[in-house]
Amino acid sequence: MNHWWLQAFARLQHEPGNPPPGILLRGLATALAWGYGWGARGRRWLYDAGWRPARRLPSGVISIGNLTVGGTGKTPLVAYLARRFNDQGQRVVILSRGYGSQAPGVQVIADGDQIYCQPPQCGDEPYWLARQLPGIPVLTGADRYAAGLVAAERFHPDLMLLDDGFQHYQLHRDLDLVLLDAERPFGNGRLLPKGPLREPVSTLRRSLVLVLTRYREEQHREQYQSLKAAFPEQTILRARLRPSRVFSPCSGEMASAESLRGQRLLAFAGLAHPWRFAASLQELGAKVVEFHPFPDHYAYDITDLTRLAGQSRQLGVQALITTEKDWARLGERWELAPPLLVLGLEVELLDSYAIRLGESSLEF
Repeated sequence: MNHWWLQAFARLQHEPGNPPPGILLRGLATALAWGYGWGARGRRWLYDAGWRPARRLPSGVISIGNLTVGGTGKTPLVAYLARRFNDQGQRVVILSRGYGSQAPGVQVIADGDQIYCQPPQCGDEPYWLARQLPGIPVLTGADRYAAGLVAAERFHPDLMLLDDGFQHYQLHRDLDLVLLDAERPFGNGRLLPKGPLREPVSTLRRSLVLVLTRYREEQHREQYQSLKAAFPEQTILRARLRPSRVFSPCSGEMASAESLRGQRLLAFAGLAHPWRFAASLQELGAKVVEFHPFPDHYAYDITDLTRLAGQSRQLGVQALITTEKDWARLGERWELAPPLLVLGLEVELLDSYAIRLGESSLEF
């Protein structure tokens, strides 16, 4: 599969290790970013000015979204919040865009008791949420208002969590949580396609809560203080994203992430920032003999898996290892040798926040 456009995009981000883009690519990206910026500002202005009114759902709505494209830990935070609110007695439903789904319209991925589809029929992220959150319905649809109406009729929720909803202006929300990566909160500071920004940084001066993810006090204290100085009117929360468990599909066993220490592994992942997965493994003390990055939401086929398994046998590793999202895209099946391990992540919020929705007071 040819991913030349992904390589070009990566070069424009000025990520370490990427060759600098040529003058023609820079010029084209600058022109496109200028047009994209005006379009993003104009579209949001239409809703702010009331020319396009945002529609309301018959329950509270909390949006969890990004200012940049991918890689902030949004999906694990959605799972964390769903559990927290469910534990506080709220009937929670998750509404997702469902990127990668093959089904049009509104799709009920799970009703809380049963999961109805797997990737690629549905997106890997909503499927992962459904697997992680028994008892909590998950729906997908490009029109989150239509999905919310279906959810309201079938499940009568107190609260809907809007997964990746910051740019979904057409739906009213009671709270916007906007995630920023602690390492590079605004990437290279440029709008798409010259950078990772979906909207201008000035958008963050709206009424919202910022969440600085992948936070480590010793490394990111300066970024945290800089954000507080730049946005003194905003609440800024800090969150860690850490490996928590290792699942072995072949044996069905679950172990701690620390059990990877000293193991010789071949790793692969299809994420927005796949090299972070390799770095996490090394920090856990695993010996990553070889790492294979794939594009975000990559659809693996048997050729990919056979090649990875063959290389792992040649290298004499103990196992292959991947992420939970990739495991979902593998159809949760592995019949090759060596065995496969799956690393899971969880969110830990370092700060607390309280919000009142209707007659309920919620904390997270």
